[in-house]
Amino acid sequence: MCTMSCGSRMKAFLVCCFSILAWINVPAAPGRIILFNGTSSAGKSSLAEALVQESKTKYEVVSFDDFHRAYREKRGLTGLNGEQYGDFLAAFYRHARTRSDAGANVIIDTVEFERAYDKYCEVLDCPKVIKAVVYCPLDQILKRIDRRNSAEGTNGRRPVLLAFHQFLQMYKVQSSTNELVVERTDTARIRNALAEAGQKVGKSESLYANYVKAFGIDKDQELVLVPKQKFDLVLNTRAQSKKENVRILEDYIKSRP
Repeated sequence: MCTMSCGSRMKAFLVCCFSILAWINVPAAPGRIILFNGTSSAGKSSLAEALVQESKTKYEVVSFDDFHRAYREKRGLTGLNGEQYGDFLAAFYRHARTRSDAGANVIIDTVEFERAYDKYCEVLDCPKVIKAVVYCPLDQILKRIDRRNSAEGTNGRRPVLLAFHQFLQMYKVQSSTNELVVERTDTARIRNALAEAGQKVGKSESLYANYVKAFGIDKDQELVLVPKQKFDLVLNTRAQSKKENVRILEDYIKSRP
């Protein structure tokens, strides 16, 4: 009788131990990934900070700028050539995916996601990622760059024409009503922003020619801008406040199946 009782107790103890060990070793459910892609000075970092502060969900930010700095410092590099830059971007998105797989809810603050869109989507498993275009008109970006460059030290400065080159990579003129609308604008506004930038750093004939080819800015006409790649929503940091954009984003998250 005692032997059976002791055996039963031992069996129950072992079952309990294995249950605890199994619970301990269960991997965390993957965290949510929100990707903010936009030109330099579009307002991605400020929006990510607002989401961290105001959302009930806990997020951590994986920043392009911070990862780029750490990546170069670790390798003793002052800059990256084309091949190194591609390797850096792949490492950046792998890092974000690793953090998500570990259970963290991640905000990716990035630029040039469309540089190798399919490749990075494969790394991140894009169907599960909320991909937001963070948009600001070029004339307003110029004002932000002026304020930033006046206030920041050398490390915080932004090249005036950087956002203009990224704008060309990111956006195109709408060709289908099924495309996600970024903004309804006109060629005069873009042309004037280019002229203002040219006054600051000198005219760029090749850049102007590329804008003529992409957006037809040599003629006065209305434009509907859309992303070149597939994104889920647009967060306009000029038209809406940070709180409004956070609300728009969280409403979208709730609406996803």
